[in-house]
Amino acid sequence: MLARIRGLTVLVYCAVTMGLFFLVSLPVMLLTGSGELPIWLARFAWSPSSLWLTGCTVELAPLPALPPGPLVFASNHESALDIWVLLSRLPRSIRFVAKQELFELPVFGWYMRLGGHVPVDRRNRARAVASLRRAGALVRAGTSLIVFPEGTRSRDGRVHPFKKGPFVVAMEAGVPVVPVAISGSGRVTPKGLVAITPGPIRVAVGAPVDPAAFQDKTALLVEVRRRIIALHASLGGLGGDPDDAVSAAGSEGAGV
Repeated sequence: MLARIRGLTVLVYCAVTMGLFFLVSLPVMLLTGSGELPIWLARFAWSPSSLWLTGCTVELAPLPALPPGPLVFASNHESALDIWVLLSRLPRSIRFVAKQELFELPVFGWYMRLGGHVPVDRRNRARAVASLRRAGALVRAGTSLIVFPEGTRSRDGRVHPFKKGPFVVAMEAGVPVVPVAISGSGRVTPKGLVAITPGPIRVAVGAPVDPAAFQDKTALLVEVRRRIIALHASLGGLGGDPDDAVSAAGSEGAGV
């Protein structure tokens, strides 16, 4: 019962503050056409305060040297809390590649669209490809992205097969892919439940992977996933099957 009360409290806080930040950011976004203000608010106000309210601790392993310029951060995905964790801990102004359904939500969807995040319609391959091309153009223009190549949150805490879409973006943009592993957030708030049981969330960031060193997107995917699995295991996570690398559900898309 206490976990559900905490979950509902965090959900209400998230909704109220999201609406407040949207109203504060909206005039600036409309005038400048830039999503930097809402990202700044999300990184330094919304995410830290929301994580504090959950009662969780976030432990970040020492960061590797990251090159200047845009990057594609590829992370496993255990929980809705991963968004706050990555926004508050990664040392970049970043945008998400996320499923189209999130952009259809009131306030949250408007916030994401005006903020420059990229929707992917996983139900329509042609639209998904077009979205990934827009993501590639965004990265080439200098914006770093966060992608969840599993396409959805894990129900069992393991790292599942990856979709190819995010690696198409990285190869076409010619920017490094940075492996990221998150462990523990799925135990804090399992998929499908509005409940939070405070606990540690551990994050590790790996060395950047240069797409130019790989012959195609599949080879890049396999290597990045192998590194994420190793990082996940180093954090006490369950890792995943390195031989079951590519999602059978399709070749495009990324989701939250």
